[in-house]
This record gives sequence, C-alpha cells and structure tokens, in this order.
Amino acid sequence: MASNNNRLPATPTPTTAIRLLYIPELLHLIFGFLSKKCNVSNARVCKLWSEIALDVIWREVDNLVHMFTALKPIIDLGRMDYAFVANPDVTDWIRFQKYARRVRILCFSQKHDDEHLFQILDDVARTRISLEILPNLHTLRWIDKSTYDLKHCLLFLHSGIKYFTISFHGQSILLADIFARAPNLHTLTLHIPNQDIDMTSHAKVIAQNLPHLRKLVLPEFYYTSAVIQELSLMRNLEVIEFEHELSVGNGDPMDVDSFNPVLAEGSFPALWDLSLTAGIDDVERFFRKEFAPVNITTLYLNSYKKHTASEVHSLLLALSQECQFLSRLHIILLDKRLNLSGIPSDEQISFDTLRPLFLSPHLTWFELLHKYPLRITLDEVEELASRWPSVETLELNSEPLYTRKFSLDFRALLPFAKHCHKLEHLGIFINDTGFEVPSASSIIRPFRALQTLNFGTSRLENPVAVAIFLSLLFPPWCTLQYGITWTSCGTKEHRQLDPYIEAEISDRVGPWEEMSMLLPFLAEVRRDGRERMNALQEEVEELRTQNRLLMDKAGIRAEDSCVLA
Repeated sequence: MASNNNRLPATPTPTTAIRLLYIPELLHLIFGFLSKKCNVSNARVCKLWSEIALDVIWREVDNLVHMFTALKPIIDLGRMDYAFVANPDVTDWIRFQKYARRVRILCFSQKHDDEHLFQILDDVARTRISLEILPNLHTLRWIDKSTYDLKHCLLFLHSGIKYFTISFHGQSILLADIFARAPNLHTLTLHIPNQDIDMTSHAKVIAQNLPHLRKLVLPEFYYTSAVIQELSLMRNLEVIEFEHELSVGNGDPMDVDSFNPVLAEGSFPALWDLSLTAGIDDVERFFRKEFAPVNITTLYLNSYKKHTASEVHSLLLALSQECQFLSRLHIILLDKRLNLSGIPSDEQISFDTLRPLFLSPHLTWFELLHKYPLRITLDEVEELASRWPSVETLELNSEPLYTRKFSLDFRALLPFAKHCHKLEHLGIFINDTGFEVPSASSIIRPFRALQTLNFGTSRLENPVAVAIFLSLLFPPWCTLQYGITWTSCGTKEHRQLDPYIEAEISDRVGPWEEMSMLLPFLAEVRRDGRERMNALQEEVEELRTQNRLLMDKAGIRAEDSCVLA
C-alpha cells in the first residue's frame, strides 16, 4: 500500500484547532502582510493554509526566471544567459497550471531582468499548450529597451488584462496588435523614452481599438491639442493623467506651447479627471468653449509660462461658472524667473485673486503653487477659513521661491483649526521672525482631522517656541512636512533651481528638523494632559451627581450655605 507520509495533513476540525486560524478571509489578510519566506513555511502546514499561502506567493510575480523554474528547471549558461534544461512537455505544463492560475500581476523590467532570458520566452511560446499562459492575469507591466523586446509581452496578453503599462517606442502597428489581444483594457500607461514621438496618430489607434478604456497615463507634454481631440471621441474614458518621473520620459514642451483643441458635440461623455500642461489663459478659453468637458470633478493644471494674477482670477472665475461639479483643483505655476529686487504687483497672487473659489459649491480640495508668496492677511485667513468649512485639502502656496517681505505668522493656523473640521491636509507659507506663543491657550482648538501639515519653504527661527505652540494644535497622528517639489516636474532643465535660491532654501531645513523631533513628544504630553483633565472633570461631575442624590435623600436644599450635624 502506498505511503501518504508526504501528503499535507487534512484541515483539522474546529474541535481540535483554534477556529480563527482556519477562517480563509482572515488567513488571506494575515498572509498578505508576511514575507515570502514565511508564506513558504505556511504552505506546508495543511491543505487550507497551503492553498491560501500559494495564492499570496504567486499573486504578484516580478521575476520571470523564478516563475518559469516552476515549469522546468532553468540553468545559467554563463554571462546571465538562461535556458531550460530541456524543452517543457505536456506534463510540465499541466503541473505549471497549478501556479499559473494564481498569478494576477506580472512585472518585467530590463533594469532587473537580463535580456538573455528571451530565449526562454521563445521556448515557452513554442511549447505551450494554451494561448493563455497566465489565465487570471489582470495587470501586466512590461518595461523594456526596444520594440523588439516589447514583442515578447504579446505572449502574456489576453482579453482578461485590465491594467497595462509598457515602454512605447513609436510603432502604431505593434500597438494595434497589442490592443487586438487585450481589447478590454481599463487602464493604459505608456512610458515613452523617445521625445521625438508624435502621439497624434497613436492616440487615434488607442481611441479606435480600446472602447472600454477608462484611464490613460502618458508622460508630461504629450497631451497636445491634437491628442486631446482624438481622445475626446472615447465614450468610456474617465481619467486623463500624466506622470512627472523622468524615467518614463517626457515630450517636447513646445508641443503644448499653444493649447486649442476643437471638440465636437458629445466629447468626453464620461471624463471626470483631467490633467493638462498648458497656459492658464488657453485653459480658460478651452472651458469657455462649446462641448468642453465641464462635468469634470478633478482638474490638474501645470504651466511653465509667466502668468499674471488677473489671469489666475479669470481662470478661477471661468471654472466656477462652467465646471459646477469641480471638487479638486490643482494650479501648479512652475515659471521660476524671479525679480529679486521686488515682487511685481501684477504677478503676485492675492486673496482677492482666489475669491472665485467660494463660488464653486463642491470644491473641497485646492492646491496652488507659485514662485511669489501669496498676499494675504490674518483677517483674510479668518475669512477664508470661516467661508470654507468643508475644505479637506488646502495647499496654499506653501513653497514660494521668493521668500522675503512676508509677514504671516503661525497664528494663521488658528482659523483653520477653528472652522475647518474636515481639513486633512494643510500647506501654508509662514515667515517666523520671533514668534511668541499666545498666552490664552484656552482659546486654541486643536485640529480634528488633520493628517499632514506642510510648511514648504517657510522660515523658522525659534523651533522650541513654535513646537510648544503647535503641540496645542497638532493631533498625535499628524505628520509634519517641509521642503520643495519644484525639482520634480518638467524636463531636466525645468528641474534646476538657481544656486542662490537653492542654498537659501536649504539653510531653512535645519530648524524644521529640530522642531520635527520636538513636536511629537510635546503633542503626546499635551494629549496626556488633556486626557487627565477630562478624567478629572468626569470624576468631579460624578461626585457632584452623587452629592445631589445624597442631598435630595436627606432633604437638604442646594442653596443652603452650610449644614450642621
């Protein structure tokens, strides 16, 4: 009789094991936080644990060599040249299906995987017994160096792929072939290392071949007028987004120097999230036009041009009038040319510039970035906070490059803590030149929902005093941020700062680092003090209640000044 010693034990009955350790949903959750090594051990415990552990181990694969070793042993022939020890046969493929059906996400990058493994992929293509090697795969990320290398990703494509990221090298024929194999894509992300590629014809291929596409992500500067016109015909497209990372490539800024798409009736019927790089005057005209996508709820706008405050005001007014459903607005003005002798009055954005924000009924998220500090007073901050209690994220130009002649201090935080109870992220520029903690701490109300507080390029001269003050406002779960994001957008040239400005900003980091170490400790002390005070108040109230009951029982009137036994 054959021995069963090597088989996994059957799942124990509830009477012999802790029930919690045999609830599949709970095990999936726990195993998801464990390392691969731990889950390999878990797979040996029992049949139930084995199935769940294998699902977690094989859910995401980022090494093709390791994956296909489960099909047939692979040897290194030297110089990172891989090959199967023998061609996989039918038996190998049947056994491999046990693992292949569990793969949901496949990632390949030639930065990590050597190009010589393509011989293995050729062997896989010749010997496979099914067109769908990974039948339940829904996400494929394929980053390579050339069109020839890209062709190997066709091996894994099928109609179940929903999320696809590839390096695109400019061949529309190959793009059409990919879309024919994976026609049901929901999200497409293209990395385009070659700046000379004109995306207009490729956008047409995307629009014609991906009827179910909901989200398109390209590098910056590729959403030209012509590309937007082609994409406007897509019935299900919901999100148009771009990436900032240099590693994904970027287009030519001159291609978006002018933005003037011509849209037809019914354009962008499903669009709700739009990201553009364009002049804000062009964007204003775009949304004033007939058939513009006025039903969007999110607008992210980058501009590298010089703009006046009146242009910003006109854009905000146009959006408040045309885009009634707008809930998130990002205006990132990345022109770095400064007048170091003073701030030009027509370029500095003021509180009055931003007043149209109050006309957008659903706006809860606003981000502004500009080279000059916002011209705003404490009274205007009070008005802003009191008129906008529903705001959840407010990035109020926290990192201007020109940091002189600005008087707003840390008292500007108080109105937001008082009025904006839903505020989760606040970014603000402060010029601390001898700040003193307000004496009447009882009027200071802590933030209720704040998760992050960003001071950008703010000046800090007295870290201890400011830390004491912020501990009155700072929730214990909140994180402090400071620094700049100017160097993370655009081309390599756009990411460079003037050495003098960069040095001035760098000098401000030290005090913030000191305060960031003090603040969590002080905030914890404040919280403990508040908890003790609340406990004492509850105890006093309980004693008063007991005293009233005893007085009522004894027939003693509360207004009597004293009682003699």
